[in-house]
Amino acid sequence: MNSVKSVVWGWFKQQAIAEESLLQALSLACDGENLPSQLQWRALIERLLTWGAALLIGSGLVFFIAANWQSMGKFERFALVESCLVIVVALYLILRYRAVKNGDRLGFSYTSANAALLTVSIIIGSLLALVGQTYQTGADPWQLFALWALLTLPIAWLAGSELLWLLQGLLLNLSVVLFYQTFPGLFGRLFLFDLVLAPLLILNLLLHLGFMLLGGKLGLLEGYTSLTKCFDAPILQQITIAIAVLCMSLLAVEAIFDEQSRVWLAVYFGLLAAGYWLYNFVLKEIFVLAIGGFSLIAVINSLLIRLMFETSEPVGSFLLVGLTIIGSTTWLTIWLRARHCSFQEEGRHHA
Repeated sequence: MNSVKSVVWGWFKQQAIAEESLLQALSLACDGENLPSQLQWRALIERLLTWGAALLIGSGLVFFIAANWQSMGKFERFALVESCLVIVVALYLILRYRAVKNGDRLGFSYTSANAALLTVSIIIGSLLALVGQTYQTGADPWQLFALWALLTLPIAWLAGSELLWLLQGLLLNLSVVLFYQTFPGLFGRLFLFDLVLAPLLILNLLLHLGFMLLGGKLGLLEGYTSLTKCFDAPILQQITIAIAVLCMSLLAVEAIFDEQSRVWLAVYFGLLAAGYWLYNFVLKEIFVLAIGGFSLIAVINSLLIRLMFETSEPVGSFLLVGLTIIGSTTWLTIWLRARHCSFQEEGRHHA
């Protein structure tokens, strides 16, 4: 469909189609596909500007206090932040009341009221940072992000907006990274790996599976529409599974070159097999199959490189690794295109 649109657009650039006939030509080329109307474009732009304004107002408050730290006293700083918090909460209540009167009982997704909640979440983080900086409470920065995530969790649940869930995921990942930077040796022997990759793998895998389950992807919560809409966050699911695959790939590569970490190699192939069954036969998602396939290519070629150092023919081994990379990526691309077409045909049959 995109190629047909490109051809029509090319004809328009060549002045073969008049400007007033462009929309009609695109509509005919799309074979009845509905193009976005002016009202839909206006709603999209309004939504982007609203959420962008909420993000800029929250971050602007943080930068304003940081830039005027020396000229403002302790009372002025807290009064400014807390006043902004009260004003934005009141604004949320007004917007939410109007939405309820208009019939929006749940209030999930990217609404104007939830944009105010995004500003509230940022102000809560700035207030925590202000308390820590003023009274020097807690020398470890991971505590700030962990407490920030804990306090804004009810706000994300109330809004049911993916951007607020993305903020939760970011805060949790930062908390884990900073925690293991503060205590690098903690649980190191248990995980057989003294970096943060193993905890990040576990955290993002739990986040991905949790949102996939609560979002209704597995079909276990079909009767709970309000719950599934609240946890509907496909972008968060893709980001968390990408981070999890990256972490387990690095752990597997480490296990290839370090004999003390061989347990992660078994964990890697076990998770890869489970993911192949889940996303190829049950959920039919090409994105996870793609990142899993390229992860497998990276691990297999790392194994070949390890074997290359143990041979007496390094030149021939480099040639073998190069051919393996080219052949495996080509085969994976062809297989992914075939699976994508198969998933689309199955979707049309079910529709």
